[in-house]
Amino acid sequence: MELAQTLKDHYSIKLAARNEEAKHRHRDLGFESYVLTENRYENLDALLSCEYLFINYPPSKFNDFLPFLTKLSEHPSFLNVEKIFFVSSTSLYPKASGIYDEKSEITSASNPVYFEAEKHLQKKVHVIFRCAGLMGGDRIASKYVSNTLVTDGKSRVNHVHRTDVIRAVIFAMEHDIQGIFNLCAPMHPTKEELYVYQCEQCRFVPPSFSDKVASTQRIIDGRKLENLGFAYQWKNPMEFFH
Repeated sequence: MELAQTLKDHYSIKLAARNEEAKHRHRDLGFESYVLTENRYENLDALLSCEYLFINYPPSKFNDFLPFLTKLSEHPSFLNVEKIFFVSSTSLYPKASGIYDEKSEITSASNPVYFEAEKHLQKKVHVIFRCAGLMGGDRIASKYVSNTLVTDGKSRVNHVHRTDVIRAVIFAMEHDIQGIFNLCAPMHPTKEELYVYQCEQCRFVPPSFSDKVASTQRIIDGRKLENLGFAYQWKNPMEFFH
């Protein structure tokens, strides 16, 4: 929705809704909206009559995500869309310590749904954004661990501010960029550093920490898009609560 709000002054926006209530909510905000679910495809003609398409449906909202993507991508109008974006996840990369960029090997072991989704769509879409942990606005990392026990506090975080995801989309549109890109802030504080600082600033009850689980120095490298001229506005996850 935030992407739609950002683009609405320059583009005519259509939104896919998961039910009639969401459709009416979208229309009350001034957007054209149609119901699209794994059981309802009658509005695909209208939705795919567009210049840019953003596929950002969370797999968790579906009983079976892959047949939905197949139905969508095999529609005759799909190939007529000028530019198609698919929002994926950096959870595709192994959980072990290491630095992972777009050339790093991925397997179905880490995230089988996104792995199969990318495999199916890779030759059909123009841009795949693999997003790190999405934060910003009311999504504050420390809020989710307040007053809990964190057993891997020395592990590094991989987060991206949602504003930078929107900016990356606009950058790709304006510069006609194609390919697979990680979206991840360039700084990677430890969980302990992040949670303690944010809890102090936001007045949350801080978590407790133990070394029960071995920490991982797993770093997602988001520089590929930067090398094309993109600049992250939010570089440090410590500041994402502002």
